Amino acid sequence: MRKRTYTAVRRRRAMDEGRERILAAARDLLHLDDVASFSLDAVARRAGVTRMTVYNQFGSKAGLLEEVFDLLIQRGAFRETGAALAEEDAAAAFDMFIGILGRFYTENEAVLAALSGAAGSDPDLDAAMRHRSERRRRIVEQLLARIGRDYHPTVAQRELANAVDALLTFGTFRAIAGAGRTSRDVVPVVRQLVRSTIGAPPLAPRRRAPTTRRVNH
Repeated sequence: MRKRTYTAVRRRRAMDEGRERILAAARDLLHLDDVASFSLDAVARRAGVTRMTVYNQFGSKAGLLEEVFDLLIQRGAFRETGAALAEEDAAAAFDMFIGILGRFYTENEAVLAALSGAAGSDPDLDAAMRHRSERRRRIVEQLLARIGRDYHPTVAQRELANAVDALLTFGTFRAIAGAGRTSRDVVPVVRQLVRSTIGAPPLAPRRRAPTTRRVNH
């Protein structure tokens, strides 16, 4: 019995290690400019396994992409989402969530830029991106449900979730950042835009620390 249990543990560990290697290979391939070349065959070659092994683990390219996104989310800035969801004040919660998005977009800029550029070229890629966007949208709707009577949104209630969600996309962060900044750099700008849209008080500008003059005696 012990031998059988030990063998099962070793097999399970080998499967987990193989799965991690496949996910790492898929993530690395997504960092490359040619997203169109992403396939189960390409991932298998990079991971040093057979295509059938990748298929048995993930079922399809769409399934593999979904798990790659989950990996990026679980190991990146999105791990802090729970704190934002626990914040009762809508504006403060959005401030926290926008900071999380800024870090996530910056940490994964190469992957997200490549995927955005390939939009419409592959149904599996499009499905994975759509599911990721739906996850963000659900968080937006949860936070909007906390808006109190003292908030005065600048758009109609029926369009509020659409408007806020559009402000939180990778494309919006990247467009505001331009060539010289990262998504994290423009977090204060996006926070003010969202606060304005949901009718919350604007954030007070940060004061610069006073400079002290050196007096020569």
